[in-house]
This record gives sequence, C-alpha cells and structure tokens, in this order.
Amino acid sequence: MILRSGLSLRASVTLLLLGTVLVTLAIVGSGILLATLARIEQESQKHVPQAAAEMLERVEASLEDVEARVSLAGTASKNLPVEALTRVLAQARRPTLHAIYVIDARGKLVAASVAGSSAARVSELTGIDLSKYPFFTAAMESGIAKWSDKHISAVTGEVTLGLAVPIQGGAGVVIAELPQSTLLKISQVVQGAGDLDYWIVDSKGEVVVDTNPAQGEKVNVYSMPIVFAGLRGEPLPQTLTFGGRRYQVSASYSDSLGWLVVSRTPAGLGNSRVRETVGIVFITLVGSVLVGLLLAPLWAQGIVAPLRAVAGRAHDIANGAMPAIWPRGRITELNRLSDDLATMAGAIQRREEELRRINDELEDRVEQRTMDLARSNEELNVALTTIEQAKDELIQSEKLAALGRLVAGVAHELNTPLGNGRMAITTLADKQVRFEKSLAEGLRRSELDAFIQGVQTSTDIAERNLVRASRLIASFKQVAADRTASRRRKFRLLEVVDEVVLTVSPSMKHRAIRTRVAIPDDIQLDSYPGELGQVLTNLIENCVTHAFVGRDKGSIEITAGVTLQGQVTITLRDDGVGMEPEVARRAFDPFFTTSLGSGGTGLGLFIAHNAVTNVLGGSISLRSQPGEGARFDLRLPLAAPEAEAGQDAPCAAAPAAHPSGSSS
Repeated sequence: MILRSGLSLRASVTLLLLGTVLVTLAIVGSGILLATLARIEQESQKHVPQAAAEMLERVEASLEDVEARVSLAGTASKNLPVEALTRVLAQARRPTLHAIYVIDARGKLVAASVAGSSAARVSELTGIDLSKYPFFTAAMESGIAKWSDKHISAVTGEVTLGLAVPIQGGAGVVIAELPQSTLLKISQVVQGAGDLDYWIVDSKGEVVVDTNPAQGEKVNVYSMPIVFAGLRGEPLPQTLTFGGRRYQVSASYSDSLGWLVVSRTPAGLGNSRVRETVGIVFITLVGSVLVGLLLAPLWAQGIVAPLRAVAGRAHDIANGAMPAIWPRGRITELNRLSDDLATMAGAIQRREEELRRINDELEDRVEQRTMDLARSNEELNVALTTIEQAKDELIQSEKLAALGRLVAGVAHELNTPLGNGRMAITTLADKQVRFEKSLAEGLRRSELDAFIQGVQTSTDIAERNLVRASRLIASFKQVAADRTASRRRKFRLLEVVDEVVLTVSPSMKHRAIRTRVAIPDDIQLDSYPGELGQVLTNLIENCVTHAFVGRDKGSIEITAGVTLQGQVTITLRDDGVGMEPEVARRAFDPFFTTSLGSGGTGLGLFIAHNAVTNVLGGSISLRSQPGEGARFDLRLPLAAPEAEAGQDAPCAAAPAAHPSGSSS
C-alpha cells in the first residue's frame, strides 16, 4: 500500500505537477465560474418575470377564443329549438371543451353537449334543476362572463374549469367546462424548450396546471410565499424552495380570469446553463490532469533510472541473493545509499545464519504446541456443535410458538365476520325458497317488497363482514411479509405531524376529542416520513378507540424536542382512562387487543413498534396507570440508519385498514 511503502519518485514528480496544475486551475476556474454563475443568475432574474407575463398573455388569448364561442352559442340559444340548439352546442364544444350546456332563468338545464356521452345520456340531463349550482347563481347575479376556480362539475361530476356566460335579457346562462388537460396543452405549447416551468393557480391556491409535475406534484400552493403574495397583490419574492430544490420565481395575475401564473426556473446546479458551465470547468481540469500524467513520467525518467538499479540490488538481497557489485552514479545521495545497502547486506547475511540455528530449536516447541492445540480444538468443536443444535431447537420452538399465536389470533377474529356472512347467506337462501313458493302460488306486492328488503339487508351484512375478514387477512399478510423498499427523504417533523393530525381528524369529528401539537418548526429529519406517519396514525387512532371509552370528551397532546445526543423525542399523551399494568405490558404484542370480537385486530401498536425499531432505528415505550391516561415516548435518530447491503430501504409491516392495537 502507498501509505506503508511510500511514493515512487515518478509518482512524487507527477503529484507535484498535478498539484500545481490543480491549484492554478482551481483559482482561475473558480473566478471564471463565479463570474459566469452571477451572470446566469442575473439573466434568469430578468427572464422569469417576462416568461410569466408572456404565459399569462397567451393563456388569456386562448381562453378569449373559448369565451367568444360560448357567447355566440348563448346568443343563438334564444331563438333555436332544442334539437338545433344541441347541434350548435356540439359545434361550439369542439375541439377544446369537455361539455357545454344551457340553463334557463329558472335553473333548468335546457340543452347540453358532453364529450363521449350518448344522446340518451344527454336526454337524461335535460330538465335537471341547477338553480342551486353556485356557478350558475354567480353568473346570473353578476350579469357578466366569469371563469371559475377548479371545481367538480354538477353535470359531469369531473374536476374541471368552468366558464359561465349570461344570456342577454336574463334568459339564462351558458356554462362551458374546460378540462385541465386542455389548458395544460395550451401551456406546454407556450412553454417551449428550456428549464422554465409554470403553475397556473386559481384564486383559492389550487394548482390548475403544472407543466412539470415530476418536480413534485402539489394540489394547493396557497401557502407558498410567491402564490400568497401574487394573489394578494403584494411584492413578490424572487426565490422559492420547493421539492428540496431552489428556484427563481415570478408571477403575473389575471384580473379577467382571477388566476395567477407562476413561472419558475431551477437555481444553482439545477439550472442547465449552470451545469454546462460547471461541466466545462470540470472537463478542463480533467484534461490538464491527463496532460500532466503524460509529461511527468518523462521528466522523472532521468532521476528514476539509477535509483531503480539500487532498488534492484536491494530486491536481490530480500530474495536471498548477495550482489557482488553495487551501482554507482553521478548523484551523491544515491552513491551513499548504495554503500549503506552493501554494508547492510553483510549484516543481514550474518543474522540469517544465527536465525537458522534459532529456528531449529523452535520447531520442536511448535510441534508440541500444535499437538496441544489440536486436542483443544477438537474439544471446542464438540461443544460448539452441541450449542448450535440447542440454538436451532430454541429458534424452531420460538418460530412455532409465534406462528401458533398469530394463527390462533387471526382464526378467532375471522370467526365472527365469516359466521355473520354465512348466516346472512343462509337467510338469503331461505328467503329465496319462500319467494319461489309465493311466486308459484301468486305473488303479492307486499311479499315482493319484503323479499327485496330482505335481500338488500342480507347482502349488506354479508358484504360488510366479508370486507372486514378481507382486511384482517390482508393485515395478517402484511405483518408476515418481508420488509419492502420505502422512500427516504429529508422533512420537517412538524409538517408530518400536522398532516397526520389532519388525516385522522374525521375519526374524531363526532366526538369532543381535542388534539394539540406543540413541536418546534426547525426540527428536520433524514428518515422515512411514511413509516413515521403510520406510527403516529396508529397511536392517535388507538387513543381515539380505547382511551375515552365512557367519556364524552378528551384531549391528545403531541410534543417533541431534540436531545444533546442528536436524537428527537416525540411524546404522545392522552387524558383517558389509562391501562391496567398487564395490558400496558402486552400492548405491543401482535394480535393482543382488549377489543377482540368488537373490531380490534391487535395489530396497531405491534406495527408501530416494528416501524420504530426496524425502519426508523429508534425505540418506543409506554407508561400508563388506570385513570391517569397513557403516554407513548418515541426516541428516533435525526438520520435513520442506512438499509443493509443488497436490500432496499426497510419497511415495517403494513397496518390493517383500521388499526386498533392494545387498549390504552
């Protein structure tokens, strides 16, 4: 190795040349790179606002054509019969609109043209009451054409952008629906080539168009500074961090549409021009290194030749040969080295003779020690074999015991839904026999209604119980599955916790359970947010299900902090009924639940424990006393451990559809 044997003279000269070249290029290249990057930054800052304004102008121009066609259809609707009006609407719809329909002053749909719908479907739409449709009422009250925010159509049921044009004289409203895909195509045509991408955002902050969703798809961006300032007419920020990358941004607001066009281009190495400049500097550096590698050996050859001769003699000594003649040259230091090596060769020869004598004495000792070691190794091998057999038997016993507990828990839990489903099917079969008998004897209306009601009730019971059994089986399979790949990224802890609380809030909507989050905004982790979110979801839903039994209200508190050891501690506590010591001790056991037979599977806290220990690289503990609530403490590293070699990022066992672990 280089560190033990030292560098050759040719390597030293080569490194000296390369070091000189690299330092020179680093200084010059850094200056060029900084100047070029500053110029690219300034050009991008000028270009981004212009691009936003141009995109808005093109979009407004395209939508003005749509508005003109819809207005013309509205004018024609006053004097045409329904069939002719339908043909006019079909012509006005093509090629960009998904649907167009006329609503009279009473709110009744008079005629419509919907892409991909048959005449029968359109006929069914005729006459429906849309008087309460907010988009219709807004257009009737304003008396002017209005573009809507992104919404779900009352006619087609699809997410769309709407244009409402009042008919002259207050006779009604013509509403046209523009698919987001059409507006995206218009934006992509205007976008052209390059790094510039765009958002078109409605007045509520909903993303209507994203020309490059691969950079991180967003649904609502109202909270982003550029969108917030653009919609409120405040000064715009010049940069934005989004999806882990920094962008230069600008925005233009449309008074006629009520929308905001946000243009963005990557900053730093995300910009193609910046990468190109860095690449040129890097290629220049590599080329200079290659030239130095070619020239340095030629310059070092004159010094290396005599030194190689001396090294060759030294190599002969190492192999047991004693050279008779040692080389001499014009370099004083090399001649002195040659003389010293000759002296050393004589000393080595004398010491070798002494070593031969000592080796003869050691051979007898080594032979005796070898025999002793052989006997000891044989005894150790016998003991090791016995230990291995015992270990295998213990492992096999533990596997069989764990499998028995899992199978018994699943079988017991499956018994109720499957029994209910079988009872429902048996009841349904009995009703069918009686119905066939009544049908043969003369069916009465009351008997038919009773049969239909019974069929519906039986099928509902069977479906609910089969779905429950299916979810339990899927949960069991997920718990037993190997860890699968999971996406790892950097994220803010507060953002993940807020998302989890928002997700589980519907389950607390009808109960007076208050959730309070007190987490600093600056805690950032490099970990697996999906698994952390699943852990918090299971813990919260476990509290909602078990902590407040017999109570009308309660509270859940989530706090966090960073320790001096580089760990984050997350604490989730409730003021519920608490747990008995035996329940708290077994809370994380698989399929242990206090709600067995009432919907609980006993997998919630088990899955949370697996995710914390196997994926997030931390630990979880539980403290609870009857009547004093429960407290879960999670201790996680700020950077999760890396996946094992040859494996994807680990993933904990997936939870059941409705986690319900041990009662808390």
